[in-house]
Amino acid sequence: MTISKDSPDVSVIEDRRLSCGVRLLVESNPSVKSAAISWWVPTGTMDDPDGDDADGLAVLCAGMLERGAGGLDSREFNDGLDRLGVIRNISVHDTSTRLSASLRNEELPSTLELLADMVLDPLMPEDGLDPVRSLCLQSIQGLVDQPPELASIRLNHLALPAPFNRSAYGSSQALESATIEDVRTAWRTRCLPEGSIIALAGGIDFDVAADILERRLSEWSGGSKEMPESRPRIGGDEHVEQSGSQVHVEMAFDAPPLCSSDELPFLVATRILGGGSSSRLFDHVREQQGLCYDVHAGYLRRRSGSLCTIGAGTTPERVSRTIESIYEEIDRFGSGGITQDEFDNVMVGLKTRLMMHGESMAARAAAIAADFHDRGTPRTLSQVAREIDELSHRAVDDLVRSHFNSKWASGVARVAVGPSTPFQPRS
Repeated sequence: MTISKDSPDVSVIEDRRLSCGVRLLVESNPSVKSAAISWWVPTGTMDDPDGDDADGLAVLCAGMLERGAGGLDSREFNDGLDRLGVIRNISVHDTSTRLSASLRNEELPSTLELLADMVLDPLMPEDGLDPVRSLCLQSIQGLVDQPPELASIRLNHLALPAPFNRSAYGSSQALESATIEDVRTAWRTRCLPEGSIIALAGGIDFDVAADILERRLSEWSGGSKEMPESRPRIGGDEHVEQSGSQVHVEMAFDAPPLCSSDELPFLVATRILGGGSSSRLFDHVREQQGLCYDVHAGYLRRRSGSLCTIGAGTTPERVSRTIESIYEEIDRFGSGGITQDEFDNVMVGLKTRLMMHGESMAARAAAIAADFHDRGTPRTLSQVAREIDELSHRAVDDLVRSHFNSKWASGVARVAVGPSTPFQPRS
């Protein structure tokens, strides 16, 4: 499967607004025997109450969704999905709760029926809350053994505007104090059809899927919900004291927003800077100096704000020099620009990932839902390929020279997890 700007755009994403307000997006591929569902309900951690220790209802709601639905108890409901061979997952994000499922295409009608029950008629039994609560608390306790994950959570808390900076783990205090009525009320009032997205990909008949969902969701009602107003981000530095022989550092800097002309050039730039073992940071900080066992850069793109993130794992005695070396390389990156070879290598990687996503129905369904959520319209593989093919070395080089420097890298926020802080007070 080769995708380029010259490839005929044989795929079509059919788009229908159901009578209840849900947006249905379907990319049919008759050549495959599988199907995937990505159902985004417009409620997430942003809807939890204000306060550092108040978030937790969103993750409890997600955990309770699989505890039975449509008159079936937890065992009966999950047995029903297992008999259909459905591989599924529920995840909580800042603006959405996402149900994903992969299955054989002939099982799509029955699977849609069960997922509709999960969303519209979850059982949420009282005796199911304590086990869900216990699992959530164990996940929080397990973060002590995951310094990179803990650092990332704390970085988002500092660098993103509230209420879009909350952890999908919730807080222990909120999890422990929530009652079953709190959880039921939260889902009933937050789970609305307006803003919901159902994206399907694979061997799917659009009319069959649309008819099932129109019938099942016709009585789903509720007004539209406005996005919460963003509040100023916290910023600054934070040290999470943790004994041990390693320190993990995460830093965040402002980055171009979604849908801007600089979005794709910046993505390529961050891949060159810290996207793998051939990246600038990996070569200069790890390979040449041996300062850390891991260093990377990423591009976090959200409607609430976009960030360039840089992380490194090292030892207490090397952490200060590691941070200095990262800033030095950012300065060199911005002053010297990028080479044609660096650009070409990253472009090959982007095209390879696009090709692999095209062969995964789960990846396609998720990408279609994400595009509609973030951009207001989904893109076919050929449309994305054209955007990649039309990007030039000069466009990325110009962005790098204008954007990357130590002043920019003075940054929005920095977090260190380890026995001592590596940060000097900011002037």
